[in-house]
Amino acid sequence: MTEMTRVSTDIDYDKNGKQHGHLSVPNSRDNSGWGTLLMPITVIKNGEGPTLLLSGGNHGDEYEGPVALMKLIRALDPSEIKGKIIVIPGLNYPAFLAGKRLSPIDGKNMNRIFPGKYDGTISEVIAHYVYHYVLPQIDACYDLHSGGYSMFMVPSAMCHYLEDKDLMARHIEALKAFRAPMMLIAEELDVAGMLDTAVEEMGKVFIGTELGGGAILTPESVKVAETGIRNVLKHFGMMEGEPVTPTWRGQTEAKLYEIPDLGYFCQAKADGLYEPFYEIGDWVEEGAPVGQIHFPQSPEHDAMVVAPKKGGRIWCRRAPGMVEKGDAVAVLAIESEK
Repeated sequence: MTEMTRVSTDIDYDKNGKQHGHLSVPNSRDNSGWGTLLMPITVIKNGEGPTLLLSGGNHGDEYEGPVALMKLIRALDPSEIKGKIIVIPGLNYPAFLAGKRLSPIDGKNMNRIFPGKYDGTISEVIAHYVYHYVLPQIDACYDLHSGGYSMFMVPSAMCHYLEDKDLMARHIEALKAFRAPMMLIAEELDVAGMLDTAVEEMGKVFIGTELGGGAILTPESVKVAETGIRNVLKHFGMMEGEPVTPTWRGQTEAKLYEIPDLGYFCQAKADGLYEPFYEIGDWVEEGAPVGQIHFPQSPEHDAMVVAPKKGGRIWCRRAPGMVEKGDAVAVLAIESEK
């Protein structure tokens, strides 16, 4: 690793056992000229085997991942695994502490700035370290997201469409291993600067999740996260035991879905108050309205209907009632035959 970094750590990535430490990131500010952001990281290693990066808090208002990862690092004994797990519960640590999607220090979206910058803002410096010092070590990354403040999601694991057929096959197997209630192969609105893209371009496996939403936790969504993490450790031969499919709203079967194109995204075409017609998990016929937008400043005007171009199962929907033009209010998915 010859790339320069401004981040230091008390972690020895090659040492066996369990280490709780920090990534020390320079954070000079008005009230602390030599201030440092101490960002928690845990490494659990036992001999030879695969190396996984498990991260949460890439967006700071998404809580299932951080909670499941904090519980994992407290409970897991190194003797239970083979290989190495690198755990970063709060990847955008300032955003995580503030409960915000973006960093309150520099306003950056951690998941749009990879590979980061050595001489950039604090978020870019963190991304630069992860890109150059963590990702080269790993075989796979599971980055645990949820809907955050703005969306409710069916608890899901997801990957992208990839041109490399061998890598795509590995992704689908790793996706299915999580055994989330919904497993998605998706076309993203924007992949530039994502951690996903950085890992994929290295020829390694990247699986993301969307585990709940509304910037809240539920017993079921946390259970999906905890169960999924242990399932993937079993999938990579790092932990013994049989995988388990968690229950969500009575569903006990993990199903594979796709979002083949952007026609499954529904966006608000005006500012207003959004009224959803369906809950997450419901099926919507092609052309059927998923909701409508009311206009508080002109209540006499008819509501604007929002309808998808394609039919499918509602994977996620808008959480807050008020919307701005361009906001995603729903995303649909269809069952896959892969």
